[in-house]
Amino acid sequence: MIAPADVLLYYKTPEYEEELAQLVIKARAKLDADDLGHRLIRHWREKEYQHCGKYRVIIAGALLMRAGAKIQESEMQHLRELVPRINCNDVFTLPLFDDGFRAPGRAQFLAALDNYQAGVPRNFQEPSCFHCGKIQADLGKAPSACGGCKEAWYCDRDCQKAHWKQHKPSCTDPRRTWSLNR
Repeated sequence: MIAPADVLLYYKTPEYEEELAQLVIKARAKLDADDLGHRLIRHWREKEYQHCGKYRVIIAGALLMRAGAKIQESEMQHLRELVPRINCNDVFTLPLFDDGFRAPGRAQFLAALDNYQAGVPRNFQEPSCFHCGKIQADLGKAPSACGGCKEAWYCDRDCQKAHWKQHKPSCTDPRRTWSLNR
C-alpha cells in the first residue's frame, strides 16, 4: 500500500484496531438491517453478465464476509460456483488487464467461503496461506512467511511444497528488490 510512513505506523496501533473493529460492527448492523446485504448481492447478480460483473458479485460477497454480515446459503452457493469462472493471474498483471483474482486471493476467498460464519468478520488483510487460503482464525496459528522472499505465507510445509511451482518465479530476497514503502 502506498501511504505516508506515519499512516502505515498508525495502521499497526491498537487504537486503529479498535477503530476498525467498531467500523466493522457498524457496517454489519447496517448490512443486516432491512436485508441490505441481500439486496446488495441481488443488485450485482442482476448485472453479472456485464463486463467484470461476475467479479463484482465476488467483491460484494467479500465485503459482506469482511463485516460478518448475513449471507443466504443460496448466495454462498452462487459465490462458490462463480469462483472458477473468474480470471485468475498467478503473476503480476498490468492494471488494464487486472480483472480478477491473483492466485492467493482465490485461495483466500474459497477458504473464507468454507469458514464463513454470520456475525464473525473475515479479515482479508491478514496473512493467508498462498496455497489453501486459510488464515490464523482457521488454523489456530499464524501462517509462516516464505523463508526466501518473506512475501508469501504458508500454513505448513505441505502447502508450501504444493505451491512452489507457482511461487518460485516471484520468490526473490526482499533485500534485492525495491519498493516505495520499504
